[in-house]
Amino acid sequence: MDTKALKKQMGAAIAMVLVAAVALGSATFAWFVSNNKVTAETSNIAAQSNSAYLVIDNSNTTKNSTSAVSSKATRADLYPAKIVKTGTNAEWKTAYALSADKSDMNKDTEFTIDDGTAAKAVKAGYAVENTFHVGTGGYDGEFTNLHIKEVAVTTPATTENKNLGNALRVLVVHGDKWEVWSGSGIKLSSSVDSPTAGGDLLATDEVIKSEHDAEVKVYLYYDGDDANVYSNNLEKIKTTAGDNGVTITFEATPKEYKKASN
Repeated sequence: MDTKALKKQMGAAIAMVLVAAVALGSATFAWFVSNNKVTAETSNIAAQSNSAYLVIDNSNTTKNSTSAVSSKATRADLYPAKIVKTGTNAEWKTAYALSADKSDMNKDTEFTIDDGTAAKAVKAGYAVENTFHVGTGGYDGEFTNLHIKEVAVTTPATTENKNLGNALRVLVVHGDKWEVWSGSGIKLSSSVDSPTAGGDLLATDEVIKSEHDAEVKVYLYYDGDDANVYSNNLEKIKTTAGDNGVTITFEATPKEYKKASN
């Protein structure tokens, strides 16, 4: 391995999650008006790496892993939700709206979704979960400081569908560390109360290397606190919202590989 080249490389892994929003004929889309839900379809989940030393896969990386991977996720009907920081935990909550034509929440109705964990939020229909593994594919080389560089939202041209895309949120979890992002930047973090940028998702002294991938869980949901999320707006949202999607860009810093001396 050319260690000088490795030192110059910045490993960037990009996870692209395409989310379609399709209006249900009998349902409405709101900040928690009862029995309302948004249909979200994750299709063609793709991930790629532009570093010769870093690969990404849907399971543990191997020497057969490449710089790109894609898969199909199951369709899911999602209720709007919100995440609040409780201590160092990301707690999932929901509530009901004051009216059908505004996103204002009736604070008296806010409640925690089951035990507040992401797993229960997925099971209850508030989020879609995807898992990616970032690693070296079994080859030599080490990476530190895995972090999110950017989350970009891709939406259709119509104003209503664009607003729906802007309501997409991404919770990224690795171990005990987590961050919530939108297309406009980071919103919440397990590390600091008022984050301005993404932090290191790896644990202290953790290194991505041969036989040790970083498993990253990605949860997509619609933020009920978004101003455009209300019941009466759903009628304006067409099936072309299927073009809604997010691109999450991860970066990791390579360490110099030093072969053991004889």
